[in-house]
Amino acid sequence: ALARFRLTGRDNMVLLVEDDVATRDVMVRTLDKTGWKVVEAANGKEALEKLEQALPSLILLDLMMPVMDGFDFLLEMRARPQWRDIPVIVLTAKDLTEEERRILSGRVEQIVAKGESSTEQVLSRIRKLLHT
Repeated sequence: ALARFRLTGRDNMVLLVEDDVATRDVMVRTLDKTGWKVVEAANGKEALEKLEQALPSLILLDLMMPVMDGFDFLLEMRARPQWRDIPVIVLTAKDLTEEERRILSGRVEQIVAKGESSTEQVLSRIRKLLHT
């Protein structure tokens, strides 16, 4: 399902940026089963530190987190040329305003609403998005 972002000759790594431990655990187990190496970060600041260490093939990003939220993370990340091309899928329970959607436009591959579905449904939707 994540084949679109797999890179030949390189470890296929996903950076999961999520502050909720239970959600992160479910996502890690699911991604591990599909053969992805998962690097975890509990907030945007940790995620930036992880990016300094290794470049992932994909980032799954929550927006509402302590320390540094997903919006600030995206601004910092996209400002660095070496990180600009990393695809980002936003996973959020937040009801986004038009202004927030405008900010995200062009910076992320897709926005997936966590609150509208179960974790399995969210993962299924991500799989479908990555297949197209």
